[in-house]
Amino acid sequence: MNTHRKPILSSTQPQFMKINLRLKSLILSLTFVCAIAACETSTSDRDLVFLNSYDALKTISEPGGIFSSAKTSAFIDPRSREIYSTKHIAGAISLPFEDMTLEAPGLLEKYDILIVYGTDYNDILATASSKRLMELGFKTVYTLEGGLKAWEKAGNEVQTGVPANAPELPDKPVI
Repeated sequence: MNTHRKPILSSTQPQFMKINLRLKSLILSLTFVCAIAACETSTSDRDLVFLNSYDALKTISEPGGIFSSAKTSAFIDPRSREIYSTKHIAGAISLPFEDMTLEAPGLLEKYDILIVYGTDYNDILATASSKRLMELGFKTVYTLEGGLKAWEKAGNEVQTGVPANAPELPDKPVI
């Protein structure tokens, strides 16, 4: 009885079969690397940095250091434009969550610091928007603890309506 098995790739097999196996191995390896790389762009709640109203004001008003230029910052309101117009942080940029992926790169590229806020404490829209901005490549993103409710309770300025200098955004994302 012959128990000796032939190797999968023998020297007598055609060269194209050896190349085909190598190609499959390469494709499998690249797929694995891409899957791992894609996981690195996801964010979790552990990535979020929360600021209270006082710290948010301090952060946006800090000048640059001796060796760096002044930082530009903006408050980001991810709620709908209708809700934004009823009450928002003075000077905040209205960027509804559903428009964020398409509009944020062009609209927010000039800002170094972004502070996202929602309506209230534990506002899932604010945390989801902060994560989305991080995934889009924005490095310094904070979430306002307590949202607009805490901001107003601390005696900070709020506005109604849409500011005259507000950027024009399409009603629906353009695809």
